[in-house]
Amino acid sequence: QINKYKYNHKPTVNMVPTTRTTHKNRRTLLLQTAFASLSLSCFSNPHMNIATAMDVVVAAPMLTEPVECSDGAILAESAVPGAYQQICMGLPARSITLKTTGDTIRVFQGTSSDSHESGGRKKENDASVAGRTGVALWNSGILLTRLLDAIATKESGFFNGKTVLELGCGTALASVAASKLGAEHVIATDGNEEVCNLARRNLYYNAIGTGSELGAGLEGGLDTGIRRGEANLLKWGLLDAADYYDAADVIIGSDLTYNSGSWGLLAETLDAVLKPNGIVLYLTLGHAGFNVSGELGGFLTVVESKGALDVVKEGDPARWPFLNISSLEMFLGKSLTSQERDVISATGGYKIVVLKKKKRSRR
Repeated sequence: QINKYKYNHKPTVNMVPTTRTTHKNRRTLLLQTAFASLSLSCFSNPHMNIATAMDVVVAAPMLTEPVECSDGAILAESAVPGAYQQICMGLPARSITLKTTGDTIRVFQGTSSDSHESGGRKKENDASVAGRTGVALWNSGILLTRLLDAIATKESGFFNGKTVLELGCGTALASVAASKLGAEHVIATDGNEEVCNLARRNLYYNAIGTGSELGAGLEGGLDTGIRRGEANLLKWGLLDAADYYDAADVIIGSDLTYNSGSWGLLAETLDAVLKPNGIVLYLTLGHAGFNVSGELGGFLTVVESKGALDVVKEGDPARWPFLNISSLEMFLGKSLTSQERDVISATGGYKIVVLKKKKRSRR
């Protein structure tokens, strides 16, 4: 089923799809799992570079998903101990096609792959997100990705030349989307090393790598087509966020505020990482047992108390960052099917907020 191998001297490296990818043959879910498991071990080393990864080039057919999960569909969740879950989270991978560019993004999930940490043996909880929420693609991450796509469609060139940093990146779907939509540099961050390894793998799979890897690939004469991006561990709070001080033109994130104990650290991180004229795009989605409005309201109260950031009101001519979009929530709603609207409304809906740094008055 694998169309072509190119062997050099290294025995185990990353699989990267080439432009010769064919869509005629489709693997079964069993072969998907094998493919995902095989490439997982290639990304346990965060220092692997693209030149090494390109030693084996595999032209792989597009892999099928069940119809109900196709193209980033949003399905109802059910509560499990410590988390929520739905059937698409058990797939080896999910995919979504951007309307703005036509690019199809594919991200692997960590819920069905054999774990490199267990010596290749499948762990009993591999199919569960309980305690490992970042290894699966959540509805909120899909909505955030759709939002970025919709913004790029309506606001031409909005992400061009910008550094986009994602907090709580999970599979890094939104970071990959931001890169494909024109961001010059994406930084996918998470506080869990397992999640960072998965995000790094997904960036590489979608032809996104660090500057040093770009240089190594070019020096080796490889036309990699790699865009600039990285996946790094970032614990919230001023101490760790200082490594990314004033790094981001745009900070993106979804479902970050479910734990009230982390609100202060999150607010500090946003303030430290955001450039003076940057924006935060944050989306939070309701879940059974969570009041999305109360959750967001509590977080914004903490943000206000910190005194560094404030909410940009829709329609504010001086601060609203969009020329052609008056309401992000209404705008995103147009991308939902009637079934998806029912799923989302049943759990309290979603909220989108835009934050900016407060203007400092001159004395």
